Amino acid sequence: MFDIETKNNNSMRNQRPRRKSSFSFPSNFFSKRFFVYCGVAIAVVLVVAYFLYQEYYSNYNYLKEDRSEYLVYTSQSFNNTKGFTCEVPYINIDSEDARNVNAAISNFVTEFFKENSNNILVYDSELNGEVLSVVLRMTSYSEDLSYPEVSFHTYNFNLSSRSLISDQELLSLFSVTEDEVSSKIEEGFREFYDDEVYKGYIVSQECDYECFLGWRGVDNYLDSVSYYVRRGKLIAFRPFTTYSAYGEEDYFTDKDFEFVVAKG
Repeated sequence: MFDIETKNNNSMRNQRPRRKSSFSFPSNFFSKRFFVYCGVAIAVVLVVAYFLYQEYYSNYNYLKEDRSEYLVYTSQSFNNTKGFTCEVPYINIDSEDARNVNAAISNFVTEFFKENSNNILVYDSELNGEVLSVVLRMTSYSEDLSYPEVSFHTYNFNLSSRSLISDQELLSLFSVTEDEVSSKIEEGFREFYDDEVYKGYIVSQECDYECFLGWRGVDNYLDSVSYYVRRGKLIAFRPFTTYSAYGEEDYFTDKDFEFVVAKG
């Protein structure tokens, strides 16, 4: 038969097909890039959120009528006829309650200094969580009295609702009743009396506790009480007369008008 030259099949089998040259990413390349992009995006969001918080939320700008001012700021500052600096607050909350309070304060101040230009008015404010408290401290030099008369106005706002908190709502917030407030104030006055007797301002045989209250002008412990929140404590401002025939007016200080009735 025909003599046919055959190739070595083994050599053919041992030759592998050549692959086309191409570049490919590692299998985990896209997952790494995805996490990098996510990290950058999160960082950008956090930075933006931080500046929004600083400029908008931490300063309560979302509540304000005027974002360039504090939540409570001095709208008027002037010296009375004795040279004492008086300051009038403005509650910088964009709500109907705040506007009504600011109008009431403005009207009161006008009449207050019309009565006597020697009168004194200052204020304090404090923020405790969602409760903003403002207190006006007034000293009135009435022509009908031979001594100055001290009085207080307080305003407490719920920042969540931008509305005024009533006295009853504030007492409920601190879980105290009016009877408990009355007892705390009575306790404070009895301490005043006992201490004055001890220090010789009053002779107990001449003036007992009821006599002492009479000089203080106190018939009911809850009369003219105003509430204020300071450092988590509920304060009751209770004005009373500090001048009397016994001359113990030097005994009392501004702090003595403040009675701590509940601790948060």
